[in-house]
Amino acid sequence: MKSRGLILLAFVLSQALSVGAQAKLLVNAPDSLSFLLFVDEVQFNTVPVSSIQVSQLNVGKHNVKVVVQSQESIFLLSAKNLFSHSFSVSVLNNKLELVPSGELKLQAKAFQFWNNNVIPVASKDSVYVGKKGCENPASETAVDSLVAVLYSKSFDTERKMIARGQLESDCYLVKDIVQIISTIELEENRMDCISASLDHVYDLTAINELLELVILERNKEALQQKISQLQNQ
Repeated sequence: MKSRGLILLAFVLSQALSVGAQAKLLVNAPDSLSFLLFVDEVQFNTVPVSSIQVSQLNVGKHNVKVVVQSQESIFLLSAKNLFSHSFSVSVLNNKLELVPSGELKLQAKAFQFWNNNVIPVASKDSVYVGKKGCENPASETAVDSLVAVLYSKSFDTERKMIARGQLESDCYLVKDIVQIISTIELEENRMDCISASLDHVYDLTAINELLELVILERNKEALQQKISQLQNQ
């Protein structure tokens, strides 16, 4: 009876420990490679990093995903009690890999890879890793307020003056510049605003999208020349 009681007590304790059990997850990459980490579709960092640790990982199965620009690598992790799970992020044959290392208990499937130029983000400006033309773009709220003001004005010249003043004084994402200048009707007024915005573009990688704001070929050529000069600086 005594031995049965000890066995029962040990079983109850083990069950109690397993209920609250949590494992650790550590993901590392070379200094030249920064990534975003997702566990069960929850994003753990908004700025790409080369190392991150999740200290409280519940026992059970988890989807672990790393994202580097437009590449994604996914593992199905089976977290066990008292284990520390380690992964290394690397690129092999131009494909992103999430490689298990150290003491690891998992059920893994081949990583999924595709290149569709889409990066899951928690905030619009936190994961951009390309060349920047200015610091900290205007917030979505500020852009929406400016666009609302522009739409409230009756004359195109007045909209141009307001838009140009803001585009010259603040930093903007390309998509926001497009939204602002799209409120202006006359192409020459648009060209005036685009020229004012060129030194205040945050995400220079996307700057060619500004060409879509004009129709006339001479304006496209003039704008393309300015953009090329900016990109080559």
